[in-house]
Amino acid sequence: MEESLLLFRTIVNYQCFQTTSIILFLNKKDILEEKILYSNLKDYFPKFTGPERDASAARTFILKMYQNLNTDPERVIYSHFTCATGELTRLQMVVKN
Repeated sequence: MEESLLLFRTIVNYQCFQTTSIILFLNKKDILEEKILYSNLKDYFPKFTGPERDASAARTFILKMYQNLNTDPERVIYSHFTCATGELTRLQMVVKN
């Protein structure tokens, strides 16, 4: 995830993309929901203060990590937690809208 955060920071703040809408797909939410039951996110991200074994709190924290990389407070980042397998219809709907 650290590499993903670095890449996102580069893209979201890149001069050429300053007027471009950004859609952030955070994939594999199903795996997060499984792993959070036996792993504490705080072990990997000490700034996480949410409750253990709480997938919703983990998703909120992860999303905030990405959102905080955006240096333009006026820019909206459209974010979606996904599970690519089995959610093709939802992904298609997001892209169409």
